[in-house]
Amino acid sequence: MNYLMKISSVCILLLASFVPTTVATNKYTVKACTAASLGDTCTLQVVGTKNVAQPVTGTGHCDETVDQKGSVTWADLTLSEGKVLLVEVETHVSSQTSNAGFFVRPTRLTRDWGTANVANKKATFYLAATGQFSVEFASQEFWGGDAALSFDALMLFVNPGADPVPLGATVISDSDSSAPVDLGPNKAYVFSADNSYDWGADKVFKVHDNTQVYFEAGAHVRARIVQTEKKVDNVLISGYGTLDAHYDLEPDVVGVSDDATHQTIGIYGKNIHVVGLTIVNTNPKCGVWGYCLNINANWSPIGVQGDPFGADELQDQTMPAPTYKARQAHCQEKNMDDSANTNFDNCPTSHTDGQLVSYVKCMTWQMGQDGINAGKYGTVENSFVRVIDDAIKPWDSHGVYKNVTIWQQALGWPINFGWWNWNQPDVGTVVEDIYVIHNHNWHTSGGWPETASGQCTIGGIYGSGSVKSGYKLKNIFVETAASCAIGLEISKSAYSRHPTSDGCVGSIVDMQIDGLFFDEEFKTGTGYNNFLSGEASPYTACVGDLKGEIKNLNIASNVAGRALGASDFTMPNAGTVPGLTFTTAVDPHAVPLSKYELHSNKNAYADFGAKGEIDTAGVTVAGVQQCIERCHSDWSCDCVVFQASNNKCSKRRGCGGVESFDDDVNYDVYVRKGSEGGGPQGIMVGGGGAVRSSRLSVLVGVAVGGVVLAMGIVM
Repeated sequence: MNYLMKISSVCILLLASFVPTTVATNKYTVKACTAASLGDTCTLQVVGTKNVAQPVTGTGHCDETVDQKGSVTWADLTLSEGKVLLVEVETHVSSQTSNAGFFVRPTRLTRDWGTANVANKKATFYLAATGQFSVEFASQEFWGGDAALSFDALMLFVNPGADPVPLGATVISDSDSSAPVDLGPNKAYVFSADNSYDWGADKVFKVHDNTQVYFEAGAHVRARIVQTEKKVDNVLISGYGTLDAHYDLEPDVVGVSDDATHQTIGIYGKNIHVVGLTIVNTNPKCGVWGYCLNINANWSPIGVQGDPFGADELQDQTMPAPTYKARQAHCQEKNMDDSANTNFDNCPTSHTDGQLVSYVKCMTWQMGQDGINAGKYGTVENSFVRVIDDAIKPWDSHGVYKNVTIWQQALGWPINFGWWNWNQPDVGTVVEDIYVIHNHNWHTSGGWPETASGQCTIGGIYGSGSVKSGYKLKNIFVETAASCAIGLEISKSAYSRHPTSDGCVGSIVDMQIDGLFFDEEFKTGTGYNNFLSGEASPYTACVGDLKGEIKNLNIASNVAGRALGASDFTMPNAGTVPGLTFTTAVDPHAVPLSKYELHSNKNAYADFGAKGEIDTAGVTVAGVQQCIERCHSDWSCDCVVFQASNNKCSKRRGCGGVESFDDDVNYDVYVRKGSEGGGPQGIMVGGGGAVRSSRLSVLVGVAVGGVVLAMGIVM
């Protein structure tokens, strides 16, 4: 059936008969509507949600989950340019209340979008831009304890309008038993929200040149989309559906399930765009590794039938260097054995024909299930990654990773600098505006990796002969407990490696980290620390930039109001880190003191000008600035009490009774301006018939195989 026939026979009927549901979902009820601007009202309507719990449970729970449990509920919303969303969220999770705080993260984006109306288990607030937002009925301090590993999360994915599905697009059948299925060339396809795409086993779709693959809102497809046997040109994968790698892969089938193709989306070529998709791995078993999305991976070859590639070929510890197979590169400058690659057909040459990954959401639940790599000239923007392994992987030249939100689970680096890249220049990548809303890797940093570097926010153990130079990292924000800032080691014996034939590893040269901000001090632990070390004993033939040094690294970082400096680092071989400098970090989202009204020599607490005490004992901070920032990030906070003698900061709610503040020379009260009104007012709840000036995607939940799926209707 083509898409024109489907529209006439199905979609119009659905639109005509659709009535918004009022039944609460399992863990959260979400309502939303589109308003003209902050402060305006509209008619809230229930939005359907989807939910996935840790799929490996009970007797099947295994080491690969590293104790990460909990669940994620999410909703896809559509926001037109120039409008805002008014949102109401109610939690049904028994342990969740706003008594100790209410956050919508990344708070550096949300905290200036007015104030929220916060009750015990319900809150109403505005979202004034597209992006991915975590709604949390929990305290700031909650995220430094083991209970964080079992949190039931709510994510709101606020998207721009979806690409329209072209008329005549072929609706992909849910009964086609062939494996794999070729898509294209020169064709458009659509996964329908009406079909049940579950074949009971791993399903692979291979894309070809000039192919468009669309997902209707709410479509849930248990399959993978790959092409590693050739390089393709002009592939679009678009829509607000879900692609789910749910089943075990048959081992070592070239182009289907060999190690080069262990990805939910894995493609070689140019002009490859992936937009809007939610990518999950709900496999209930252990040991199933692979990326959410990996385009032009610089460590894997073109597939050759009869000779499947194994990643263990790049873990050979033969010294000084293994003899690598003569595997054909796709777009790398050299083949795996370091001979020259002479075929660059369908390889990107600039960002004009490079990869684009936009508004993609990646969520996995096991160790070895990594996040996103977009390859040389690839751009990852406005996306979300929540994984138990490395989140974003800027491993190749001229990459751009910008405006990415990361929820790092119990293992891995949020920003990983690579292991086993094939030998070629690696220059000029930019990583900017990264929001690490949580980083639970402190749970395993003491034992992984083997050195004292642990798993910091930025780092890796680099074992490639590629010289990495001119990388720029700017404005990286870490909101809750983290083990450390930077853990970077270069080693000729890295556990994953591709040294030169002489056993040399490349240096990391002229890297700039300009603005790495931590809202909390590092979580105290053993076996890890901020760590820098180059190769301590390079072979004689390894000279210049092949000595494996960290050269001219500049770090500008702030940790809970103090500057990060050399004394914060373990450097066992300081001579391998020449030219290290530290400069001052300036937070572009700092909260001006002018947003708060000072009441000197006053205290506020229950019955004395405040309605409630969010943290009765208070928290020690660096000063007034950090104190008001703690309040500004917490939408349940209306004022803070600051005690200058010991830098204690205590958050309060309902601070409208300033005339009732207690006189006390030991304290000052800072009241958030505009908080007295208590957030969005005059909201009309439920009902229909409201006139809207923009589109809002409403999802109706449908339970399939233990996962709540959704059907999309645009209103």
